[in-house]
Amino acid sequence: MSAQQHEQAARFFDRVSGTYRDKYAHQSRFHRYYFNERMEKATRGLDLANADVLDIGGGTGNLFDHLVERFPAMRFFATDVSAGMLAQSRVPKDHQYTGHAYDHPFTTRSFDAIFMLGVTTYLSPEELEKNLVFIARSLKPGGQAIISFTNKHGLDTLVRETLRTPMRWFGSKKKVLSSGLRTRNYSLAEVRRVLAAHLRITQVDVHNHTVFPLGLLLPGLSIAMARKLARMKSTPAWLRFLSSDLLVRAEQREVGGERTN
Repeated sequence: MSAQQHEQAARFFDRVSGTYRDKYAHQSRFHRYYFNERMEKATRGLDLANADVLDIGGGTGNLFDHLVERFPAMRFFATDVSAGMLAQSRVPKDHQYTGHAYDHPFTTRSFDAIFMLGVTTYLSPEELEKNLVFIARSLKPGGQAIISFTNKHGLDTLVRETLRTPMRWFGSKKKVLSSGLRTRNYSLAEVRRVLAAHLRITQVDVHNHTVFPLGLLLPGLSIAMARKLARMKSTPAWLRFLSSDLLVRAEQREVGGERTN
């Protein structure tokens, strides 16, 4: 991201860091569903016992919390541009780094899994490129990158973009939509294109089949419907339309082939 965008994102997440962990727990039923579904799908089927794991944009450390009881011997590292977010994390202090992953002289140079969840939305194209270069060179042979993107063609995204201007007038500065924070969305074709030079996609998934603001106003009904849709065995185009996020797994380019859920 540009220096200005970096500072904007860091200030925003520093400002909301004090209550951010609560979104995974009891503060918001919708956010609890959203964040935990993303973590469950991002980690499904992974064996991270005794693995080296990096979380780019690790925030308050909820991915670490999600994994550490299952894989206590893993070596987990986290980076974030927000010192306030990392201060809430339970990741060991000597495995935390405030700033960009590609700037950090990690003692561990290669990783079995690199996660970047909820981060691409806030990155400029140039910054995304830097992170993808870093991820591609930092994966061990057979290692996996798990990256999420806000779905440009999702109904939830289209509604949010329509409401962005009035929300900035009347909404809280502690909410992404009304904060003025610059965000970017991606179609599946754009995701394939930006990853193609660096990584080979092995799996494409979708998550969060709810639509703003119904997920916040009617969380029980919205979440029940979303979970029913999530049990589908395939991902038809119409389900992508009802999904706010794309979740991609990828490997070094010379490994594997592509399949779509």
